[in-house]
Amino acid sequence: MTYRPDIDGLRALAILLVTIFHFDLLGVGKAGFIGVDVFFVISGFLITSIIVSDHAAGRFSLGSFYYRRVRRLYPALLATLTLYLLVGFFLFLPGAFQELGKESLLSQLYVVNFYFWRSVNYFGLQAGTVPLLHSWSLAVEEQFYLIYPLFVMLILRWRSSALLGFVLLATVGSFALGYIVTPMKPWASFYLLPTRAWELLAGGVLALYLIRSQPQEQILKVCGPLGLALIFLGLYLHTPATGIPGWFALFPVGGALCLLISGLSPTAPLTRLFSTRFLVWVGVISYPLYLVHWPVMIVLKESLSSFSYGWRLFGFAASFLLAWLIYRLVERPIRSGRALVNPRAYLQAIVGSSVVLIAVSAAILLQQGMPQRFDPSVTEVLAYSKDGIKKFRKCENRLSRNVAPSDRSCQLGGPEVEPSFLIYGDSHANAFSQAMDLWLKRTGQSAVFAFSSGCLPVANLGSERCMQQANQALQFATENPDIKTVMMVSIWRQPYEGGMLHLGRWSAPGQIETAFEQELLQTINGFQAAGKQVVLIDPFFAAKGHVPQTLAKNIAFDRDWPTDKPLSQHREEFSYLFKAFEAAQAIDAKRLSLIEDLCADGTCRASIDGRPVFSDSNHVTGSMSEELSKVFEREWSGLE
Repeated sequence: MTYRPDIDGLRALAILLVTIFHFDLLGVGKAGFIGVDVFFVISGFLITSIIVSDHAAGRFSLGSFYYRRVRRLYPALLATLTLYLLVGFFLFLPGAFQELGKESLLSQLYVVNFYFWRSVNYFGLQAGTVPLLHSWSLAVEEQFYLIYPLFVMLILRWRSSALLGFVLLATVGSFALGYIVTPMKPWASFYLLPTRAWELLAGGVLALYLIRSQPQEQILKVCGPLGLALIFLGLYLHTPATGIPGWFALFPVGGALCLLISGLSPTAPLTRLFSTRFLVWVGVISYPLYLVHWPVMIVLKESLSSFSYGWRLFGFAASFLLAWLIYRLVERPIRSGRALVNPRAYLQAIVGSSVVLIAVSAAILLQQGMPQRFDPSVTEVLAYSKDGIKKFRKCENRLSRNVAPSDRSCQLGGPEVEPSFLIYGDSHANAFSQAMDLWLKRTGQSAVFAFSSGCLPVANLGSERCMQQANQALQFATENPDIKTVMMVSIWRQPYEGGMLHLGRWSAPGQIETAFEQELLQTINGFQAAGKQVVLIDPFFAAKGHVPQTLAKNIAFDRDWPTDKPLSQHREEFSYLFKAFEAAQAIDAKRLSLIEDLCADGTCRASIDGRPVFSDSNHVTGSMSEELSKVFEREWSGLE
C-alpha cells in the first residue's frame, strides 16, 4: 500500500498518550493507556491492507508475512531486553532481577499477557514496579498476527467476497465478549486477545471497506475533528471505576478509525498536522519508544529515593534518545536491508540471539535473581518482604461467602471460647491478625475474623465485593447475640487517593470525604442499633518506600535512604480521617491506636535494629506480631 505519513503521525499521538501517562507528566490524561487501543487499530488496518493487496497481486505467502513480522519486530525487542538485563544485573536486587528474568523470558515467547492476567492489576499500586508490564500489548498483537492471516487466507480461498462480512462478524463478536466479560473478569478482559481482538479487527474492517468504497471529501473533513474529539473525550470521561476495555474502548477505537479515514484527504487540516515532520519522526520511532520507555522508568525508580517530577521529565526525554538510537543503530539498518540482507542469515542470527537471551532469562529466573551478586546481609533483609501473615489468608472475603457461625476456621484467640468480637477490614486487618490472635488467646477471648483486600469496613463504599463485606458484617453481628464488640481495621486511605466508588458510582476527590464520614457514622449506628460496641483502629503509619528493599539497597549500594516518617507528617496525612473519627467518638465509638511505641520520640520508626517493621511500605511483618499483641492488650485494657 502507498505510504501515508499521517499514519506515522497517528502513531505519534498514540505513543505520546502512553508515555505521558506512564511518566505522569500531566494532571489530566490519566487514561493515556488508550494510546495502546489506537496502536491496535492502526495495526489491524495496515496488516489487513498488506495481506489483501499482496494476495490480489499474487505475491502473498504466510512464510513471507511471518518473516517480515520477525524482521520488523524482533531486533528492537532483543536490543531492548539485552540492555535491560545488563542494567538490571548491576542495579536490581535479587527479587526484582528474578522478576525481570521471568518477564523477559515470557515476553520473548509472546505469552507474558497470560502471566499478567493472573498476577498484576494494571491500575494497582504495585503496577508501576513491574519490570515489563507494557509488554502485554506486544503479546496480544503477536498472537493476533499469528492467527489473523490464517483466518483471512482461508476466507479468501473459500469466498473472497465474504471476507468483509466475516471480519465484521468477528469484530462484533469480540466486542460483545469484552462488553460481557469486563465487569466479571476485568483482568482477563484487559490482557487477553479474545476481548481485545475487535480493536485490531476494527482496523481490518475499515481497510476492507476502503478497498470497496471511498468516502466523500466532506465526510473526510468531518472525520478528523470527530476522531480527535472521541479520543480526548475518552481521556475526559475515564474514571478509575471504568471497565477496560468494555464499552469504553469505543472512544479510542472510534477516534482512530475516524482519523484513518480523515487521512485519505491530503488537504484536511488534521492530515497536514499529522504529516508534520516532528510527528512523523515520533511515529517512526514509536515502536522502540514503546519498548524502552517503561524500562527507563523502572530503572530510574530503582535508582532514586524519590521519582520527582524533574526525574520523570528526564526519563521521558531519555526514552526518546534511547529509542532514536535503537532505531538508527538496530531497527533501520535491518529493515532497510543494509544489515543481514539474506533471509537465512537473518533468521540464523535472530534465532541464535533469541536462544541465548532466553537461556540467560531462564538462568536469572532459576537462580532466583542471582543473590550471590550481593552480601548475604542483603538477602537477609529482603527476606522480610515475604514475612507477611499467611495463617489467616483463607479468611479473605469470608463474610461474603455466608460461612456459618459454627465454622471456627477463621476464629482468632482461644479456639474453645465463644467469639465475642467481630473483627473485619482490609488487607491491614490481615496484617494484624496474628497479633490480635496472640492478644485474644492470652486474655481468654476470641473473635470471628474476615477481611477483603482494598475494602474499607464501611457500608456503601468501594466495589460490589467491598459493599457486600460491609453489609454481611452488619448482618452477621445482628444475627449473633454473642458478638459484643465490632472492631474495624483498615489503612483508611482509600477515599483520599483519587476518589472511589460510592453506592456503585464514582465519587471524585472533594465529594467522597463528606460521603465517607456520613457512611462511617451510619455504619457505626447500624452496629450500635444491634447492641454492639464499635472500636475503630487508628491508621498505622506508612514508611517512605518499600522498607525491606530500601534497607537492602542501603546495604548493597552504600546509600542512606530514609524509611522513617515524622509523626507530624503522619498526623497531617490523616487529618481528614481523624476529623471523621472524632465525629464517631461523639456517638460513642471507641478508638484504639497502635503506633505510640514506634513513634514515641516524634519519629515513626520503620525498622528496629535493622529489622523492618513492614513487609512493604505499610503492611506490618509477621515478626512484629508478638510486640503488637502486647500493644493490643495494653490499649484494649485502657478502653475497658
